[in-house]
Amino acid sequence: MKAAAARFFALADRGGRWGWRYVLGLLLIVLLWLYGGGEAYEAALQLPLGVVTDFVALNASILALLVAVVLVVTLLHGRSWRTLVTPHPAFDWRRAGSAAVVWGGLLLAFSLLEALLHPGRYEWTFDLQLWLPFCVAVLLLTPLQCLAEELAFRGYLLQALGRLWAAPWFVIITSAAIFMLPHLFNPEVAAYGFWLMAANYFLMGLFLAWITLRDGRLELAIGAHTANNVLLALTVNYEDSVFDTPSLFTAGALDPAYSLLTLAVSAAVFGFWAFGKRSREVDVAGQQHG
Repeated sequence: MKAAAARFFALADRGGRWGWRYVLGLLLIVLLWLYGGGEAYEAALQLPLGVVTDFVALNASILALLVAVVLVVTLLHGRSWRTLVTPHPAFDWRRAGSAAVVWGGLLLAFSLLEALLHPGRYEWTFDLQLWLPFCVAVLLLTPLQCLAEELAFRGYLLQALGRLWAAPWFVIITSAAIFMLPHLFNPEVAAYGFWLMAANYFLMGLFLAWITLRDGRLELAIGAHTANNVLLALTVNYEDSVFDTPSLFTAGALDPAYSLLTLAVSAAVFGFWAFGKRSREVDVAGQQHG
């Protein structure tokens, strides 16, 4: 992993190695996200979007993060936003799509297992008139929401930390802890318990940071994160979710212990898929795209 991580960290040097710019950049991103996101949220609430208004407004606040990261990287650092993703000249859509399929399959498989282990936990809540507008909104906005978080937490933040510490695992753990912090304000934390939910967010951040540095690029994390959020919004959501959407099935309650266990198993399976027997194939694909 050290060689791949070093390649990913080295992308930060394409804008020059100015440590003060990362301090200023992180500050600007946080400020633009907080204040710009608040303004975007309030503005989106005024749009005549019917049942999806709140969902669009919440995503608008997160998209302010995407704008902030791109502006800071391009204007302050003088480099392309793509250097937050890959050392290669183009985004690898096949890599991201494969990650989405594998992670989505794992999510659905463990949701099915949970339904079998706990009959009655999932309720069929499909309402076509509600689901269709949310489906359009989710497919348009959720990939951008996930891209925003990945560029910020696994792109800019990982590279900034990598300029301070060369040890990949220290960077991974630190970034996972930082990723966890804003998610602690989600309603799930109050509803299902602080420590277990914090562990879920921390482990997800740990997993996404690990596959980014293990692969030396960001497409796997973008694909997995997007599949996770899209499927939760449209197929197997739960009560008190931060994204209140009319999914096909709704769990009466989230089981945070089951979620943590299956997240750990899914991360291990995904890691084996990406870097086990397929590691040579992945390396060859990366070289071809380079």
